[in-house]
Amino acid sequence: MYNYADYSWDWDFQDRPSLTTASGPIGAYNTVEQNNIIDSYSDLSYEQYQITVGGEYMFTDALYTTASFTYDVFNSDEEYVYGDEDGDAYYTYVGLGYRF
Repeated sequence: MYNYADYSWDWDFQDRPSLTTASGPIGAYNTVEQNNIIDSYSDLSYEQYQITVGGEYMFTDALYTTASFTYDVFNSDEEYVYGDEDGDAYYTYVGLGYRF
């Protein structure tokens, strides 16, 4: 599996459609004055690779075992909402099954 995302923050809250009614803004925190305090934000740019290898072995027609190994890589060009999200992950799955 491969994911790629790339986007930049190049607008402010005055550019987005206003959520108002005849009686005023919808929601207590949905105003340009409050939201426009945010004048910079990290750009979204990352790549993710995930490789999985696995198999199944049949002991009998009903009894089997299965296993897989996954390697996951996440590369972010800059910190995002939760900070530095770069990293690798390794995980495995091993199971024993019986079909009846």
